[in-house]
Amino acid sequence: MDCIECRKAKTKKDCIECKQLIDGNYLAEKPRKKLEIRLEEINGEDFFKGQIELISPIGLALKSNVDPGEYKVKLLDDLELVISLVKSNGKPPYQGFDIISVFRGGKESNRLNKEDFEILSQSSEDIIDQLTEDLPSTTKNIIRERLKEEVEKSKLLDAFEVGDVLKYERGRLKSLSKNEISLPEEYLVEFMDNAFRDNQYKRDTIVDEKGEKAYDLHALPLGYKSGGMIAVDVTDVIKAEKENRERELQIYRDVIEAVTGGKLILINEKELEEELEREGNIIRRTVEEPKDIGKFREVIRAVLKKLNFNNQEESHIVLCVSEAITNALKHAGGGEVLIKIVENELNIIVKDYGNGIDFSDLPKATLMKDYSGSSSFSLGNGFTLMLRFIDRLLLKTDHKGTTLILEKEIS
Repeated sequence: MDCIECRKAKTKKDCIECKQLIDGNYLAEKPRKKLEIRLEEINGEDFFKGQIELISPIGLALKSNVDPGEYKVKLLDDLELVISLVKSNGKPPYQGFDIISVFRGGKESNRLNKEDFEILSQSSEDIIDQLTEDLPSTTKNIIRERLKEEVEKSKLLDAFEVGDVLKYERGRLKSLSKNEISLPEEYLVEFMDNAFRDNQYKRDTIVDEKGEKAYDLHALPLGYKSGGMIAVDVTDVIKAEKENRERELQIYRDVIEAVTGGKLILINEKELEEELEREGNIIRRTVEEPKDIGKFREVIRAVLKKLNFNNQEESHIVLCVSEAITNALKHAGGGEVLIKIVENELNIIVKDYGNGIDFSDLPKATLMKDYSGSSSFSLGNGFTLMLRFIDRLLLKTDHKGTTLILEKEIS
């Protein structure tokens, strides 16, 4: 029964249950994953949203609400369709469309090929089955279960929506999913070969050549020179984590700056780079063991005498710097110290490459006297002394290390 007859009969049957909604209905499949698309008017500037409910090589049924006409739809990175609404087919919220043109890899046809149709209609289980179809029957089920376990263990159950799944066979990769990634095939093949060489599951995170996309890569050797690769686009995840961290940093920054009257300021990577780029004479020393602290005290004392600091100021500054260096040694195994004279200001920069200070420890570590409750960081009386004797402290800390800049005005 076609759509016109359904409407005449006033059937309560849901329109999408009838494959007569689209041409090629005998091959039509309901996608086993959510496929949201954007419809762009061919002869206009408007665009609309839709969701694929049925798909055949020559037709689409969408959950949409558009006027009669032709629309351009992008389904994969290099797969575009021109579709036309079949006016008599479907009732809200479903609409049937004929596929007029298919553009793929610079070529045009009037229907989806078998490979594209399978990619758009299959589920993650289908993909796993396809990855392992060439394995011996004696091991096929075992390998399939292993692959599913790896996917679950890696929290990649949604990988097939946000990334690419590739089948590897004797040095060649074939995409099995609707998304395509912007990574060089040479790198992907090498990554897969490394998994074969070590005969084990491999995982890596990589950014594409343009620095625009980040991917979580998973390589699974499944047999002799046969395997599967999952590449999950984690760009949005990393971006969200970065934004959350920046918001968190700003909250801590505002609180600490207010409590210390503007003397202790948390800075980010960009602000640190700006501070380090300020012009000025530099003395640079590395700190690798406790005896280096005594050596640096002599260096800083010599600088302070030339700058006409009095004895009391000199002792206070040396004490504060010693505390900062001691912490770098204790928690990062050392670091480096720089002395800069910038205009009318003395800058002493203590930098290490440890694990940084956990955000949850920042307020206590910087504001509480004798605090030592953190397993990763404790400065004892260090910040208390610095806040008392130094004009301003700039602190940048993350997983790449901690940098502390002690600023003292030269009178």
